Amino acid sequence: MNTEVVAQSTTDVVEKKIPNDSKNLIIRPPVTLVEYVILRSPLLRHISRRILTLRQVMLISDGRDKVLKVFQYFSKAMLWASDANNREKGFKYTENVNAMIAQFSITRKLLRLFHVTDPINKIYNIPLAFGSQYDRQQRIMATIDIIDGFVCFANDIVDDIICLSKIGVIDKDLAKKYSPYSARLWMTGIWLDYGSLYQRMVATNKAIEESTTKEDVIKYLSEKNRHYYDFIKLTFDLIFCIGDCWPQAYKSAGVQAISGSISGFMV
Repeated sequence: MNTEVVAQSTTDVVEKKIPNDSKNLIIRPPVTLVEYVILRSPLLRHISRRILTLRQVMLISDGRDKVLKVFQYFSKAMLWASDANNREKGFKYTENVNAMIAQFSITRKLLRLFHVTDPINKIYNIPLAFGSQYDRQQRIMATIDIIDGFVCFANDIVDDIICLSKIGVIDKDLAKKYSPYSARLWMTGIWLDYGSLYQRMVATNKAIEESTTKEDVIKYLSEKNRHYYDFIKLTFDLIFCIGDCWPQAYKSAGVQAISGSISGFMV
């Protein structure tokens, strides 16, 4: 009898020290919005882990997509420049280069298929910045990130529909129907990125002013330079996106070809 009591009390102590998953205990306070809202559920926690694992796999194809983007738009720029210099004769390999560019485009779309895991990861990692302990700027940054995450989510869903349509998995007319929506969602995302970037620049400038050590100043100055770099890249993305949203905006195809090439090089 005494042995059973000792065994039972030992089990209780072990269970208290090492709780298992079924007890649904959070061992630290939630630090992101998603954790605070839904991750108290073991099922949702399990699903989120699987999605984030898939996202890590997708990062490999994301790198390939960036490399192909450089080749695709550099080829467009080269083709535009060659045609501009040879208006009478034309470029001897125009048809071949156009075929290659078309294949690059399809391959990039296939590599980005199910890229929707990336905005899910972004939404998952949004800091929990709501409450009296957070200042106005932190709440603005969190709000912009939330909206941007859902806009990117919608954009990736539409891009997947376009991709599946172009390769013939679903109705081919859907690609033409949804392409304008994709361009406008991308445009919306760019403007949201501008807003987010501005808030981060303000935060970085404030951190530089409040820095007390040389190391901190150097660190924040490096961040500031990165913000300027991101601003330039966003601007080239915007120039390109305007051509997608309003095809008649540019008289020359070279504007999109060059802006796309520069944006592609700026990783």
